[in-house]
Amino acid sequence: MSSKERILGSLKKVSGAPLSRPEIALSYDKKVLLEDFVRTSETSGTKIFLGEQDNLTGIIEEWSDGATIQSSVPGLRDQYPLTFDEQIPFDKNNIPGVFVAEASFGVVENAALWLTDKELTSRILAFIPEKLVILLSRKALVPTMHEAYDIIEEQEAFGFGLFMAGPSKTADIEQTLVKGAQGAKELAVILY
Repeated sequence: MSSKERILGSLKKVSGAPLSRPEIALSYDKKVLLEDFVRTSETSGTKIFLGEQDNLTGIIEEWSDGATIQSSVPGLRDQYPLTFDEQIPFDKNNIPGVFVAEASFGVVENAALWLTDKELTSRILAFIPEKLVILLSRKALVPTMHEAYDIIEEQEAFGFGLFMAGPSKTADIEQTLVKGAQGAKELAVILY
């Protein structure tokens, strides 16, 4: 018997009967979902745009500030073709300056956006561009992470998924803030 098996066996002996999960009944005023999502997102450093289906490209163009744009959104691929090749991920001619994707849903309590390999086409596209633009339907807002996980549980199988909340930031013990260390330096969400 290995030490790992011995430790796990000892833990099983001392642990009691499993406890049932508590029922969590959270109520959230559906009327303020959009307003709260905008406030929470802006607090995290995300730029928020309120748009409509017919003016998405105008907002993307203006915010991209001339950078190369690539998109995995089916309706935008003709205008912003996805040429990124993950076989040569660090080819500068291949990396989009701005990558546009559409989130399945957004979580109001923490401004997290749910993206899977379906929306990203390549998981590295969530991290390698300088700027990300995430499209999000106003109807796809959920109040809490509890509801978010319920939705994920019901979705069809996926290989990769992530919650993204705000642009990439990290700080060290000397309180030096670094943007873009693990992902995009800037994140914009267009609510349509």
